[in-house]
Amino acid sequence: MISHNKQGKYLLFIKLICLLGILLIQGCSTSEESSLHVPAKEIYFQAMASYEDGTLKEAEKKFQQVIEQNPGTKLATMSYLKLGDLQFTSQEWEKAETNYRSFLTFNPKSHLTPYVLSRLIALNYERNVHGLFFKSRDFERDMGPNRKIIQEHQRFFFLYANNAYLTDTKKYLHLAKNDLAEHELMVGNFYFENKSYNSAILRYLHLLKTYPDYSKIKEAGLRLVEAYKANKQPHLAEEMQKAIEVRFSQNMQPSN
Repeated sequence: MISHNKQGKYLLFIKLICLLGILLIQGCSTSEESSLHVPAKEIYFQAMASYEDGTLKEAEKKFQQVIEQNPGTKLATMSYLKLGDLQFTSQEWEKAETNYRSFLTFNPKSHLTPYVLSRLIALNYERNVHGLFFKSRDFERDMGPNRKIIQEHQRFFFLYANNAYLTDTKKYLHLAKNDLAEHELMVGNFYFENKSYNSAILRYLHLLKTYPDYSKIKEAGLRLVEAYKANKQPHLAEEMQKAIEVRFSQNMQPSN
């Protein structure tokens, strides 16, 4: 039989062991929590350092961590912007657009809004460029992104007519319009080759009226002349031929 004195000491020893275990567990959890709760500013600066060093995956992970742990803060909002830039660089167009638009949602009156809008216009053009080594545009593909660029540019010009980024948006506006004109010419030629001359004429006329600065405007005009002739409309063909000669003879005249 164990005496009451020894039994008391044994129980006290067991309690001390249990208490020590609890303290050790609490200490471990506290150290883990402190390691997890790194200040958002520090994580953001780590992300920026990784971004500038070119370690984009690490930067993306850190920016995402700032957003998840600090939603609604200025650092989280800026992280959306930097994620957009990072994914723009990586040509992840869908992700970049999502993060740019998140930035605008959470910070609509930012002085960086013109920059973000110009990037959205740029990515809507670049996302439709394909080819790893020889970049090109497929004019049989959806022309929706080009129309979206025109709408975005009009909005940009209305809101920020004197902004420095307007030059960039104008470049993409010109490219988008040229692509839409190229698409119209391709469709017109398709109708012409299939002897659907009325449809071809409508396409060529729409092109000439809507995209007067198209780089192949003379070619489109000459195709219209051919379509008129094939459609038994010689008078319209003659009028169009004269209009082309007048326009391009004037363009060739040297300026004083």
